[in-house]
Amino acid sequence: MKKTSVQKLSDEDLVFKIVETYNSQLFAVLYDRFSRVVYNKCYGFSKNEEEAEGLTHDVFIRLFAKLKTFKGNSKFFTWLYSFTYNFCVNYV
Repeated sequence: MKKTSVQKLSDEDLVFKIVETYNSQLFAVLYDRFSRVVYNKCYGFSKNEEEAEGLTHDVFIRLFAKLKTFKGNSKFFTWLYSFTYNFCVNYV
């Protein structure tokens, strides 16, 4: 899949494509789209830049394994925000 066509995929379609192919390059696109949002939420919990970076890394590792649980009943952003929030609550 060409880079420009991947960039045009909706978040939900990108997630379904990642689950279908387990393509790490597609996951990198997802990371690029959402890493700042996840980092900001993690920073809100930790109030420490290094800790927030570590939490962000951990969220995305766990996310790769749990993407198949995303059913598309909501926007992916909403699901990811909830996923990140719950991860941080469990961390604290």
